[in-house]
Amino acid sequence: MNYDIPAVPTFPDSETQQRVETNSLRRRMLEGSWGPDLERYLRAQIDLSRRATWGTIDQSSNVFAHSCKALAVLYSEKPLVGVPREYRERAEPYLKVDGALDRSNYFSIMQGVQYKTIGIREMCMRVDISDSKELLYRPVTPDMVYAHAPAGDPLKPDVIWEYRLRQNLESKNMFWTADVYDLRDKSHPKYQVRKINANGTLEEDLSDLFLGGNMDGDNYPYRDSQGNPFLPWIIYHASLGGKLFQPFELSEVVMGSLQASVYYCMLKHLFLDSAWPQRWVSNLQLAGASTYGTGEATQRMSISADPASILCFVPDPDNQSQPMIGQFDAGLKDPNQMISAITVYERRISSQMGIDPASVTKVSSDPRSGYSIAMSQASTRDAQRRFSEVFRVGDMEALVLGAKISNRFLGTNFPEEPIYSIQYIAVPLSPEELKAQRENTIQLMEKGLLGHVEAIMDLYDLTEEEAVEKLRTIRQQRIEFQL
Repeated sequence: MNYDIPAVPTFPDSETQQRVETNSLRRRMLEGSWGPDLERYLRAQIDLSRRATWGTIDQSSNVFAHSCKALAVLYSEKPLVGVPREYRERAEPYLKVDGALDRSNYFSIMQGVQYKTIGIREMCMRVDISDSKELLYRPVTPDMVYAHAPAGDPLKPDVIWEYRLRQNLESKNMFWTADVYDLRDKSHPKYQVRKINANGTLEEDLSDLFLGGNMDGDNYPYRDSQGNPFLPWIIYHASLGGKLFQPFELSEVVMGSLQASVYYCMLKHLFLDSAWPQRWVSNLQLAGASTYGTGEATQRMSISADPASILCFVPDPDNQSQPMIGQFDAGLKDPNQMISAITVYERRISSQMGIDPASVTKVSSDPRSGYSIAMSQASTRDAQRRFSEVFRVGDMEALVLGAKISNRFLGTNFPEEPIYSIQYIAVPLSPEELKAQRENTIQLMEKGLLGHVEAIMDLYDLTEEEAVEKLRTIRQQRIEFQL
């Protein structure tokens, strides 16, 4: 059975509405549902009569999404999480293999969260308890969120609304609600489900229906072990600035990606419709012309031509001049020239994402295969370093919030203090990089610019104590085996 889904309501102010529209376009481009956006952008470039001859759009090129995917490598390997010695006993059920954090699949979820955070510039995460009584980390794109932060602490919101589509189980009607979390008055925090109208105005309180009762004030459920209220939300940032949201960063990349797709749509059109010489004639009438798009803005007279078709002409009784016949060159004489021009354009767009142009390649000769980015391992490690510190902030908050919510609703005793340490796993060196590193280390040792202990530390990624022990073992083996 199909249900009518109402349009998403607007948001309370014009600034948020403008941000949300920008966020929504980027989300669709990252999720692959941007076909209508490309169609609108294409129609803004060419008139309707021309658009009618181009056929379907070509979405094979999306430099914006490809660049975000290439940069989202921080969680390629599961990070290591630790705590100080005095917290280990309490933290073990939380952090161990198949512990509460492991069962929540947090770091697997973060692969997709980082991908969208890089493109949208922010991502939200709701921390909750699942129906199976496990920690639940639920990603929410910021185009479904209204948030406000105080001027004195602009990166920590005190109000969050999440727009959610719900259903009346009796009438089966779908309607929009806002889950409201409000900590502006810490002595009277609010958690409500409110119906919201099309203009973004909060209406009747539905907390009894969806939350089981009033959750304001003393009933507010999200409190730590000290009784202090908190928001069960994390907001991840691609870069830290002075605002809670920075939605317009990389706008040139988004628009450039749409423009590159328009070029590929034209390339497809040229391949299919004008990749062969077209003969012409004057002073004769062309037989077989038909009317297309009758009654529409794109109505036109034309005849379907093809390399295998034969155009028929008949004498024009109103013209007594000698007929003339000629031939136009193919509209696409050299496809490689056009493909090269588009590739250079795409390369310039990706460089604005901070991707080294040397790491950008077109991995297929098929002109409709689109644009691909194959970053080297060194460039991948650079991307990991670039995002590690800013995502560490969100990951630390996620670990603390997970502990608080688990303790509150599941009765656990995980550490709620911000004592967690996170180590991201770097992409290993390639064989070529290892060889270059060894040769450089040996040269430095031969010139007396590097000691044996430092060389062992660099080559094997060891601490000084571990390097000294390894060096002793090597020397003992050389003596024992007379090497």
